[in-house]
Amino acid sequence: MKECKKDNLYKKKISKSHKFTFDNKVADVFEDMVNRSVPGYDFLVDNIGVLSKNFYQPNTNIYDLGSSLCSCSLSVLEKIDNFSGKVFAVDSSKAMIDICKNNINKEEIKFINQDICEVDVKNTSIIILNLTLQFVDLKKRTNLLEKLFSQLNKNGVIIITEKITLDKESDDIFFKKFHDFYKENNGYTKEEIDRKKIALEKTMLIESEKSHERRFLNIGCENFYKWFQCYNFASWILIK
Repeated sequence: MKECKKDNLYKKKISKSHKFTFDNKVADVFEDMVNRSVPGYDFLVDNIGVLSKNFYQPNTNIYDLGSSLCSCSLSVLEKIDNFSGKVFAVDSSKAMIDICKNNINKEEIKFINQDICEVDVKNTSIIILNLTLQFVDLKKRTNLLEKLFSQLNKNGVIIITEKITLDKESDDIFFKKFHDFYKENNGYTKEEIDRKKIALEKTMLIESEKSHERRFLNIGCENFYKWFQCYNFASWILIK
């Protein structure tokens, strides 16, 4: 990948109408942004690769939905021995896909610029939604997961990572504050953090742990595990 550019997007004041989108400006600094904003991100991506190695079925495909700069796609290829399918890296952001096309030379990865709600997965044992579902319209989330789970091969898995609200109010307040401190410790000012929060208000809609787990049950998945949590970020593996 090209050299990581520093995220200074919210150093200056923004208009009240500004909404966070995965445009060229965000894509250009996304690597720095995600590493300074998501606690445990490198560990998370690395272990998505490890989980995929364990559950991958030979001669099947992997779908990385909301692939951004393809960190998960690259992680699974690094971890899985004798990979014998395709990794479909799907993102609705053309800017993200264009960067990946220009900087990643892996014949196993097929880059697709498409809304993930329109994707039909085929012959897949691994589906990854890493910090993706939170950007999908709330009304579409259950239908999307239901479709993906139905199309998943038997014994296949869906790996879902989300920023969450905590069900206990005192826990939620603590982790929100600590997450802000985490970002400040990584060089963001309070003004930058507040401006980005405002920009994300209508773009990234956060749900509680219980809401996610009710949805898993509603789509017919009874075999799921929360394998990762760092502050107010959690990841589950759903097994079919």
